[in-house]
Amino acid sequence: MKYVFMGTPAIAASILEHLCSAGKTPIAVVTQPARQAGRGRKLTPSAVEQTAARLNLPVYPRENINSLESLEALKTWDPDLVLVVAFGQMLKEPVLLLPRLGCFNLHASLLPKYRGAAPVQRAIWNGEVETGVSIQRMVKALDAGDVLLQKRIAILPNETSGELLERLANLGGEAAVQALTLAETGALHCTPQDPNEVTVARKIAKEEAELNFSEPAQRLHDQVRALQPWPIAETRLNGQRLKVFGTSVLSQASTAPAGTALTDGKTHLNVVCGDGRLLALTEIQLENRKRLGVEDFLRGYLTPISTVGTF
Repeated sequence: MKYVFMGTPAIAASILEHLCSAGKTPIAVVTQPARQAGRGRKLTPSAVEQTAARLNLPVYPRENINSLESLEALKTWDPDLVLVVAFGQMLKEPVLLLPRLGCFNLHASLLPKYRGAAPVQRAIWNGEVETGVSIQRMVKALDAGDVLLQKRIAILPNETSGELLERLANLGGEAAVQALTLAETGALHCTPQDPNEVTVARKIAKEEAELNFSEPAQRLHDQVRALQPWPIAETRLNGQRLKVFGTSVLSQASTAPAGTALTDGKTHLNVVCGDGRLLALTEIQLENRKRLGVEDFLRGYLTPISTVGTF
């Protein structure tokens, strides 16, 4: 069976490598063109392009997969199936209808929950304890196609989005191999999504990084986890921006106003939250300073601390 793989970021590259290791090698790999990245704004190929080159696979960067040029290339390849993993472009109907068996997308959620751009981050932020991957037949509506298969995984209590994505990449590789095996055996039996269970995972905006300590402590802890590796949760400390990389929810409570900082100046920096619970800031980074554990941070921070955040 001939299939084309479409993807761009690291999770897609990991799944492509898993497929090739399992003997499911695509006839062509399509990815987004190289973009400027890093401090030097150097033109850098996508993770998928780099992996495809290393595996000696034919790779085709495409600015617009729906262009006439791209469509003609797909016709020339004559694939039985197209497998899409975080490609970053919407496929229009002419592309969707071209493969004999259709186009399938691997999505990092248990559809119909968390359709959209940020399923992993939104699941963590909402305090979900389980997620997974779904492979669905692509249709014109976003992530609305019938589901071929799903695989589930527990979300660990302190897991960040970056850490969960790594585990989902491994799970997604297994799912992708299974999906292609089903296609080869003619067993592509899909189940419609329940429209009553649909939730949407909108794209993360940088403005969402601000911590609001009037919210419950657990909600803030989940926000900190969700916003790694980008854009990183932040607040203000004595007027300076403070990035927050690590937190924990304490069993203690306080009647002090939300945002009040409780610290001995040596070992801990705890903040009162809207539900009265305390959120311990365990790993932080002051503007233009190093990322530090709280004890190292307090050792070098001599300004009195009374509040965290602005309200």
